[in-house]
Amino acid sequence: MCKIIIQTAHNAANLKTTIAKAWHYFDATGERDGFGAVWLSPNGKLCWIKSSAPKIDSRPPRFCLGFTDHQNQDEPSNGGFLLIHGRKATCHKSATNTHPIIGHGSALIHNGIVRSETIENEETTCDSELLLLAMKDNDAQKLAEITGYFAFGMVQPTATGWQMHVAKDDTAKLFAGRNRSHGYTFGTTPDACQIGDAKTCYEMRNDTLLTFTGPRKHSTRKVPHAPPPPKPEPTKQKVWPSWESVEARDAYVNRYPRQHSNMADAESFMFADEPQEQP
Repeated sequence: MCKIIIQTAHNAANLKTTIAKAWHYFDATGERDGFGAVWLSPNGKLCWIKSSAPKIDSRPPRFCLGFTDHQNQDEPSNGGFLLIHGRKATCHKSATNTHPIIGHGSALIHNGIVRSETIENEETTCDSELLLLAMKDNDAQKLAEITGYFAFGMVQPTATGWQMHVAKDDTAKLFAGRNRSHGYTFGTTPDACQIGDAKTCYEMRNDTLLTFTGPRKHSTRKVPHAPPPPKPEPTKQKVWPSWESVEARDAYVNRYPRQHSNMADAESFMFADEPQEQP
């Protein structure tokens, strides 16, 4: 299971310290197949850093070993959206598959395992990309094309600025609480919320999609599910005709013309599944 920490607001001066604390926590709990983090700069740039073979040193969030991927990693934070991920790989271990998953100008982190019959990966072999593609047009109804389970955070550009989606279905765990930066923190566990500076921590409601345009300004939508497959038609049992009917008597006589010519003893054989006597 991967672990995630999401903040709608954070102390910009403590960006690297917060990321380092989160990565140390992920490392201790076994999510060490890749670390990543996403934030926004004061001038609105999307910033991220990730590695599939990270080594935590005394100067995080810089990586020393393995594949690395980053953009604007030296940019400061605007103190707004912050997403941090620790990966336990369920598919190929690489920088491309390490979260954040990047595409369509957006970035996503995810815990869970998902599949889709209608959406196909474009850039990675990681199932998490399916969620990014489902939400790339801010269309929550596309989540109905996703099966499996998920909790995710995603930052996305809009015509008026950046927004962040936070969602969980009816299976994945995600906890939430207000933090000391006058925003909200979400985490896979209560401990993760505490690392994200949460003052309180409660389990998030099932099938909830929150879209934030600020630290606390948000809208709420329900996570849709695919309609269940139709139930198969019940097998209709054969209704035998009444023995008193002409059809039953004729059927019997036609089936057993030689064995039972006497109609008086035919009733005891009408339902029998005897082989036809060969002439």
